[in-house]
Amino acid sequence: MFAKFQKNLKIAIPALVLIPLLVVVADISSRNDEIARNVTIAGLEVGGLSPADATTVVLEYQEELRNEITLITVKDTTFELDPRKVGLAINAQEVVDAAMEQRRESGIIGQVFGWLGSLSSVRELEVGVTVDPALLDAQLDEWQQSAITTPAYEGAVILNDGFAKADYPRTGEGIEREEALRILTAVLTDPNTNTASLPTAEVTPLLTKSDIDKAVAEANLLIGGPVTLRSDEPAIELVITSEQLINAFVSNVITVGTPRIELGFDRDRLAPLIEPLREAANSEPRDADWFIDEDAPVPDHDDDADEEPQGFPVTLIPSRPATSLDIDLVVDAIAATARDTVRIGEFPFAEGEPANFTTADAEAMGEVKYVSGFTTFHPAGQSRVINIQLFAETVDGDKVWPGEEYSLNEAVGQRTVEKGYVSGGMILGGELVPDIGGGVSQFATTFYNASFFGCYEDVIHQPHSLYFSRYPEGREATISWPTPNLIIRNNTDAILIIKTQYTPTSITVQFYGNNGGFVCTSEKSGRFALTEPPVEYEADATLAPGEEHVQRNGTGGWSVTITRIITAPDGTVTTEKDTATYRPRSKIIEVHPCNMPVEEGETPEECPILVPSVIGMNLANAQAALSAAGFGFTVGDPISVGDTSQNGIVQSQSADGGSYLEAGATITLRLGVYTES
Repeated sequence: MFAKFQKNLKIAIPALVLIPLLVVVADISSRNDEIARNVTIAGLEVGGLSPADATTVVLEYQEELRNEITLITVKDTTFELDPRKVGLAINAQEVVDAAMEQRRESGIIGQVFGWLGSLSSVRELEVGVTVDPALLDAQLDEWQQSAITTPAYEGAVILNDGFAKADYPRTGEGIEREEALRILTAVLTDPNTNTASLPTAEVTPLLTKSDIDKAVAEANLLIGGPVTLRSDEPAIELVITSEQLINAFVSNVITVGTPRIELGFDRDRLAPLIEPLREAANSEPRDADWFIDEDAPVPDHDDDADEEPQGFPVTLIPSRPATSLDIDLVVDAIAATARDTVRIGEFPFAEGEPANFTTADAEAMGEVKYVSGFTTFHPAGQSRVINIQLFAETVDGDKVWPGEEYSLNEAVGQRTVEKGYVSGGMILGGELVPDIGGGVSQFATTFYNASFFGCYEDVIHQPHSLYFSRYPEGREATISWPTPNLIIRNNTDAILIIKTQYTPTSITVQFYGNNGGFVCTSEKSGRFALTEPPVEYEADATLAPGEEHVQRNGTGGWSVTITRIITAPDGTVTTEKDTATYRPRSKIIEVHPCNMPVEEGETPEECPILVPSVIGMNLANAQAALSAAGFGFTVGDPISVGDTSQNGIVQSQSADGGSYLEAGATITLRLGVYTES
């Protein structure tokens, strides 16, 4: 029996301990999202509240403190202290977080003891009430000024007859600030205290005579002359006169932090002087660009189409974001410039939308400089020169970005009279014919050579079908609308800028960019695949049968290969070959139509017969001569003659001797008849 009781007792005792422990743990777990029991904030019970509800309690307490008006006495004057005017505030989040940490001991045993303590003791937390030091100091200054008749004076800078002068500091009575701060903090956090008195004491100014003297010197510098602010782009100049600076001058004594006198200018007085510049100050963003100074002198070069002209200097123009007028920035710039003895400064702008192509983008391309160029020459005054120069003006300044192709036809468009182009020569079917815009192939050749020596990629080019000695043999290009075309590609990492210049007798194309240091040279092969000029006949009825007239001596045709030798910066050499084939030009011979060659199966035209001269013959002989030549005759009206020897003699014939007529033609003869005078 005793053994059984002893066994039951061993089971019961742990159960008696475990059951209450489980109850405590369950209670603790159920309150994890609440502030522990018996925790207060500034005497306000927040135990068992969620953080959100506890925050509401603290904010209500803050509102209660803000609504308490306290009467403050300084000497014999009483003032009302409005807590809101001095920025009274409680950090509710901080104090509620601290309340949540109460009785949160680590470990199960610690939590149990914390729970047990919450049943018998209270955890009291104070709130951290704060005020704005600057607002409180300003409030004390206001009370001090009203209640104290002999306050301390920090001094000032005053203006008199256009000059700054000193008003030095003076010792006086003032509110004892440290004690005042302690008293005010106490009454602001105690809803039950609504009156307090602030002590006063002798106050020594924070500023010294030396401080005032330095401020006076600075003030006289600020107003000592006109201030000019300038900007090149947008172009703006703002001049503020001495009188305007004096009118806007302000001086403020600062005692918070480092005691000082702040000098400057009143924004509202300067703003009307600045506002008229608003429209001029507003501008769109500007991309980075390059200026090529074509007015800079360059060495002359001989009239040699193979000589490369010299390039002009290039300057990078920085990008600029959009700008607008910011009066505060301008006022600050006026004050800064007024402190400079030069008194000329930069007009500032508020920056807006950035440029699409920035200075950094441009600089990443490396130095943009003269890469290559070429010049060809022509006689002055030809109509084709008008076309060449107009074409050059159209492409001048064009830019080709890295990787882009540039088509001359696409850049210029069709050459028309409306655009100012005139008739000039072009090759059609191997012959020169007139065409509006003709002659611009000379520009194409010049452009192609600039690209060739700049090591830019040749996408499409076509040499002339006929050879012209004014162009480099084999290294030239023709162009017409819509074909043939000339297209290159910018195969570098830098921009390509095309510039053109012309004189009455020359056209120049220059490329500016950065080809990475590649160098291109040219080699020409000898002529090969030579051909003889064909012979062409043209009919000319004014020529006698069998007579020939050489209208044009022909030239032979041939081919020639141009090799572009490309040398990389590391010395690696590659080559590109291109063969140009020139047609022969026909030899043109003019002949009588009856002597024109005929195709097989065609009947040739019969040649006319030479008419013999029968003047001076008698009729019988004349008839015999004409019949022998294949002509008939008829006798026309006689011609009176005064010489008997001419009677019956042929005096004229209808077809002159030496002319040609078709066989069988009838020739009229007129015989002489003697008539006495």
